[in-house]
Amino acid sequence: MLSKGELRKQFSQDWQKHYDLDVLKTNGFTRKQCSSCKKNFWSVGDRDKCGDPSCIGYEFIGNPPSQLKLTYADTWKKVKGYFTSNGHTYVKPYPTVARWRDDLYFTIASINDFQPYVVSGELEPIANPLVVPQPCIRFGDITNVGVTGRHYTNFVMVGQHAFNSEKTGLFYWKNEALGHDINLLKSLGLNLEEIIFIEDVWLGGGNYGPCIEYFSRGLELGNCVFMQYEILPDQSSRELRTKVIDMGAGLERLAWITHGSPTSYEIVFGNVIAEMKKWAGVGVEDALFLKYAKGSGMLNAEEVGDMEKAKEQVAREIGVPKEELFKRFERLFALYACADHMKTVLMTTSDGMLPSNVGGGYNLRMILRRSFGFDEDLGLRLDYGKILKMHAEEVRDIFPQYLDGVDSAIAVVEEERRKFGESKKKASGRVAQIIEKAKKTGSSFSIPTPELVTLYQSYGIPIEVIEEVAKKENINLHLPPASSFYKLARHEDELVEARKEEHELIDVSQYPQTKNLSYENLFRFKAKVLGIEGTGGKTSFLILDQSAFYAEGGGQTSDTGTINGISVVDVKNSAGIFLHKMAKAVDSTPGTEVECVVEREKRAHTMRHHSGAHVLQIAARAVLGRHVWQAGAHKSAEKAHLDLTHYKHIPDEELARIERLANEIIVQNIAVKKEILPRNVAESQYGFGLYQGGACPGKELRVVSIGELDHEACGGIHVERTGDIGCFKIIKRESIQDGIERITYKCGVKAIEYMQSLERSIRDSSALLSVSTDQLPQSVERFFSEWKEQRKQIEVLSGIVANSLIDMMKENELHTVKNKLDLPLARKVAELVTRSQKNISLVLIAGPTILVACSPSSGKDANALLQEYFKKSPGKGGGTKLLASGKLNL
Repeated sequence: MLSKGELRKQFSQDWQKHYDLDVLKTNGFTRKQCSSCKKNFWSVGDRDKCGDPSCIGYEFIGNPPSQLKLTYADTWKKVKGYFTSNGHTYVKPYPTVARWRDDLYFTIASINDFQPYVVSGELEPIANPLVVPQPCIRFGDITNVGVTGRHYTNFVMVGQHAFNSEKTGLFYWKNEALGHDINLLKSLGLNLEEIIFIEDVWLGGGNYGPCIEYFSRGLELGNCVFMQYEILPDQSSRELRTKVIDMGAGLERLAWITHGSPTSYEIVFGNVIAEMKKWAGVGVEDALFLKYAKGSGMLNAEEVGDMEKAKEQVAREIGVPKEELFKRFERLFALYACADHMKTVLMTTSDGMLPSNVGGGYNLRMILRRSFGFDEDLGLRLDYGKILKMHAEEVRDIFPQYLDGVDSAIAVVEEERRKFGESKKKASGRVAQIIEKAKKTGSSFSIPTPELVTLYQSYGIPIEVIEEVAKKENINLHLPPASSFYKLARHEDELVEARKEEHELIDVSQYPQTKNLSYENLFRFKAKVLGIEGTGGKTSFLILDQSAFYAEGGGQTSDTGTINGISVVDVKNSAGIFLHKMAKAVDSTPGTEVECVVEREKRAHTMRHHSGAHVLQIAARAVLGRHVWQAGAHKSAEKAHLDLTHYKHIPDEELARIERLANEIIVQNIAVKKEILPRNVAESQYGFGLYQGGACPGKELRVVSIGELDHEACGGIHVERTGDIGCFKIIKRESIQDGIERITYKCGVKAIEYMQSLERSIRDSSALLSVSTDQLPQSVERFFSEWKEQRKQIEVLSGIVANSLIDMMKENELHTVKNKLDLPLARKVAELVTRSQKNISLVLIAGPTILVACSPSSGKDANALLQEYFKKSPGKGGGTKLLASGKLNL
């Protein structure tokens, strides 16, 4: 397959086929070649340079091609008005968190909304053609944000899409798409002479085609991609069955072009940035900043090979030294960046992604800590709560849903700021030791990766905090990239290569898919044997033509039961073929009819726990906030757990509210509906809460609904009504990962058994303490206080005993005390020996533990003595010259 550069050259040579469009020629556009970059472009009238900022700069700043001066929200109203008045259907934007995709954390382009099934032609689009204001999140340009005037971590892509399938024919292709784009720009106040189209190519996701970027006075406004070809396995290509128009235009830039202001941030952030400037006391030197803004088009960390050289060039053209120029605007750049970062956090937390050191959450933590750093270092005096509220107000006419997410976003930011402060406090002591070591070795120093991992895992000190402390101490600390470090820190103990499960080693390609009867409430059925796999071992996997056994999936364990009286211990689904794991090897001829029985009671317990997970999800979102999404689950017959995204530990009082609400939903006896719908119909009808459990493959979705409270794509087995769950009891809460809370629970009979067990424990404890059950808490508290007081007294006595033992020891001798002291007292004695002024050394044995201690004046080496002892009594251990310890092989 050709590279993008080779495709560009090929398409350019065959330009009449790809770019010679009637819509361009009838509007007076002619093809030219840029005298600077040599790209081919189309424009009205004579010109020798294309519209790329690297060739002409930002000519629009201070001199916009439109006089409309539209606000951000009004720009969208104009765009929506044009497209909906001209045959396009408005489609609600998808969330910024791409839960319907298993290959993306965030939505990065409007076409993501329709991949893969609509783009491939497997599903009909919900509208055709359509327009969508899609919020997108990208983190590739973070160092550009705030500096260039045009870069963001969040932006709105105006998506203009049409899907030309075999059914529709080529009804909306290059001429139609560009015709609408020309008319859209005219509706925004641009004359034809102000529009430049540059020829290019697009390549991605196994598809490619020509594209045309459009510019005005140096600002790129959009890119119309003609998704036309697919790459085949042999690297040849053919025309796509469904040809797609994928035009993406930045709403921020469309608003900016009508103003010609120095940056787009002033227009997009509106009142937010105005208020932030007041807090920080930041003003702008209009003349100098205008000069900088016009030259900032060449500042792009992704496209410029050397960003510092590009900054030098901008500074040179302005006539101000680079350091002075960027120092002068440092606080302004920081304000722009913070405004952007807070808006990104508002959008993503509203859609259920929380800051963490994992996956997409790492990017959110990074931009938050970047904001906190700017605020503290530059004295910006930011009020994050007000910033988030103002952002939600600014975009309420386009994205009203973010008003509902403000409270959660504020709580998340406050918690992250607290964690950041705690991390820095923890870091001060531990990192001080490292810094002292660095100072002794010079001004440049590196920390071994295992030590960094220990600081992170054991003390919660992120790598960024270590870097910050070192910077303040003027130490050049060589650290690995943060992203690769966190990946290592999370997986450093996963040294064994993951092995495939037994059933995954079986080739099932010769079998037809199993007819799934598990949703039909059959507990006894007949089936034909299609094959037996794994007969050489102790177990067999039986493959049937049909099965009512539920195969493990979606966090739910499989059914068990019998086939011809032999126990079925597990059922797996391999590409639609059910493999029934038998308790012992079986020998059955293909075609034989077998009698199958599903264990009814186990199925009932598991069903209650799975439906209970959906009820728990409803209750948790109601109590904790809209940011709560499912991050994992396991449902068995005995108990279940649900992992939820939440920014802090869930306190007991909130757990109690969640449990109460879950039981109220159960008591209401709400119908649990199951239906199979085309994916696009399900999404249109129920929204993206469908994907609580993550991405679901296939053109159809099985949707499980609990009344109107919850609708989730789910393949599990469920009760008919919430009342069938019986009751719901939380048995444990734990934090399994930063930003993920696990709630373990039991339902129905299992919950009752658990509560009865608790009651027995309380009665037994009361009897043991000879108090009534209602007096148990006070009695336990009294006994605990007495125990603590006695422990203090024991510690005092231990100190007296230890000092007495040392006083009794003769100098210049190696003493051995074997199994006469308990371990705490032995440790106390060993510690005192290492600080003793006497010339003594001591071997202490307490059970399997051995301690060797030497006083500083003894001249002996405790570690050497320990190793010598192991020669006659085998064991393992080590230590320092003063103190060593180990375990004896008893």
